[in-house]
Amino acid sequence: MDTNVERVPETRPDRPPRQASAMWGAPFILGLLTAIAGIVLLGGTFFTGMVTIFFVGIMLLIGGVLELVAAVRSRGERGVFWSLMLGGVLTSVVGLLAIIFPAAGLASITLLIAGYLFASGLFHAITSVMDRYFQWGWDLAYGIISIVLGLGVMSRWPGSSMWLVGTLVGLAVFFRGISMMSGSLSLRRGLRHVRA
Repeated sequence: MDTNVERVPETRPDRPPRQASAMWGAPFILGLLTAIAGIVLLGGTFFTGMVTIFFVGIMLLIGGVLELVAAVRSRGERGVFWSLMLGGVLTSVVGLLAIIFPAAGLASITLLIAGYLFASGLFHAITSVMDRYFQWGWDLAYGIISIVLGLGVMSRWPGSSMWLVGTLVGLAVFFRGISMMSGSLSLRRGLRHVRA
């Protein structure tokens, strides 16, 4: 009796090919670094807020200058010229003020965010109670939390400008990193299913 059995070569490797690892590995590492950057930004919320306002001021100044250039190029059309010219001057001045006085810009944006939180929360709370649509309680809870946050930020203004903008930017960067890591792990699972 012959017990010689030929081994069939394995068609599925145990380790994923290098290209598949690069497809999910690079975004995972980038997401990890982004999440770490978010934690660092949360560690220095005032500095993060000041840098954010400075960046916004630079972007406004660039946008205003480009608008002024567009106004000069369209000087033959009266309505368009004055619209672009006035908009460019206003945008440039606001950007310049944000660059020169970043603390005042930070306080202004904090007040705007607080007003938005209050108004948005009020709108959601009222519409959820009035309409009572499917799972309206979640919208009501969001509205109440948003109103409380808006009032809390307003009551501590301008002191709240020391942490609010920086905290929001840090949280946005952190959760962007988490989202990138989650997406790359989903891609990894999908690649494993494709190989299976």
